[in-house]
Amino acid sequence: MFKTLHVIGLVLLQTNSFGVSLLPEFSAVYNNRKKAVVIKWQHTSADIKTYVLQQSSVNKTWTDIALQEVNPPAGNRSFYFEDKNFAVGGNYYRLKCMYADGKTAYSLNVVVMIASVTNSWVIYPVPVIDLLTLEYRGSETIQGVINVIIQQPTGRVYTKKRYASQSKQIKIPVDYLPKGIYDIRIIVQDEVIWDQRFVK
Repeated sequence: MFKTLHVIGLVLLQTNSFGVSLLPEFSAVYNNRKKAVVIKWQHTSADIKTYVLQQSSVNKTWTDIALQEVNPPAGNRSFYFEDKNFAVGGNYYRLKCMYADGKTAYSLNVVVMIASVTNSWVIYPVPVIDLLTLEYRGSETIQGVINVIIQQPTGRVYTKKRYASQSKQIKIPVDYLPKGIYDIRIIVQDEVIWDQRFVK
């Protein structure tokens, strides 16, 4: 059954790839206190009458998890949803935007990577603008230097950085990256312990 969404404060927007009407640029971040993935977006286009929030664990098959009708469609307002049915690993989200003329458009996909309790890294914000934060929330001691690599899915490497094993929060400037999709990996003792895709 669909769940009702709640109104919140404002979040950022973007135009779609055709520049015709506004599609919400929404964010999805795991909230440890709420034990939920919190999804937020803002409605500004009077042409969109309904939003369907969709989730996928493999970024291919999508499931509707929430429905938000906008009535009246005019006027700015913001929405959020808490997904408590997330899985360990990759959790992908997108908005299906249904227009008054019957057309349908989809937002960019965002991914939230949720690791096990003993190896818990969190990345935010997603999508990122100019500064990416990695935060370690695991219970185990990291046994070695933390190597971070950012690359395109094609394999082109943009960033290689090293951090001390005691680093619990890592901030990486990404303002130089072109807009697109990137993979970020954490390697300790020549082993990939965390791998996630993000959007800029």
